[in-house]
Amino acid sequence: MYQQLVGSLMYLVNTQLDLCYAMNQLSEVMVQPTKMFWKAAKHVLRYLRGTSQYGLSYKRIEGVKLQGFTDVDWAGSPLDQKSTSRGIFNLGSTANSWYSRK
Repeated sequence: MYQQLVGSLMYLVNTQLDLCYAMNQLSEVMVQPTKMFWKAAKHVLRYLRGTSQYGLSYKRIEGVKLQGFTDVDWAGSPLDQKSTSRGIFNLGSTANSWYSRK
């Protein structure tokens, strides 16, 4: 059941950037999930239900500016001691591209 739920939620990562970190954490324990991770997966479902009306708004503005922000967490994963890097790029006031890599 856990693997089916996390697998289904993985499709939403492409459209909802705010789920990326949570889904990364949930997918790390696909083989032997504990009750804590099952509760966290259900919490993601409750979050989705509460934020279903939110979305990105693209507006035409003058003087569009490209900005980029990055962050790195060196050996921050307690499970495997690997680093995580992430970044987001905005064009104007809207996020256009993002990444998160372990």
